[in-house]
Amino acid sequence: MVIKVLTAPGPVCFPLIASGNNNFEINFGKEGNADIVMDSTISLIKRGLPIDMVLLSGLSIVTPDFARKTVILRKGGASDLLSRVIIKKDGLPTELIYSDSMDEIRTLMKEKKADSAVVLSFAGLKGITLEERAGKSGIYVPGSCGATMGSDLYSEFRAAYNEGLKKFKESPAETAKIVQEKLPNKFPLEFITGTMLKTTTILEKPENYSQLKEAIINA
Repeated sequence: MVIKVLTAPGPVCFPLIASGNNNFEINFGKEGNADIVMDSTISLIKRGLPIDMVLLSGLSIVTPDFARKTVILRKGGASDLLSRVIIKKDGLPTELIYSDSMDEIRTLMKEKKADSAVVLSFAGLKGITLEERAGKSGIYVPGSCGATMGSDLYSEFRAAYNEGLKKFKESPAETAKIVQEKLPNKFPLEFITGTMLKTTTILEKPENYSQLKEAIINA
């Protein structure tokens, strides 16, 4: 049986692509129906979909912590929305600045035009993951990426996902090239390998995330 997968074209799908498992028919996008839907946990909540399995954790960090002026890589993404939820929960007087470039973020930090930053975990900066930071504010976040699927698919999906992760560990550069060729948007190879080697794999059902769900819906 072919298992249809609808996925955002980001880190969430890299291991499944890398697995090369032909039982999974991968389609990219956020519209339509499939046996498995994969996206950031925040996006799944926004789309009204349940998080049946947490896939990856620790994709983004805040360094060193939310401050007076915090610069965020890309506006409107999952990290942006989660950051705003944390800031609102803690009542922080934080002004958010947005950038599409890590080089610009480093410059803003160096020139003291930003006091902190929210960036990808492989950016080479020290900080705390957004999941950990949200936890300090009393908000449980079930990882960075997740999936919606029936429990009958858990075992086969887990095996394929783990196979892809194994390939990344054994041959990161070669595996990244294979994944890059199959993506609709050509991420740099260092982005693909960096995210796979820096994030933590979960592959389990989440805890009760109703508080986060309410915060996202009302954000």
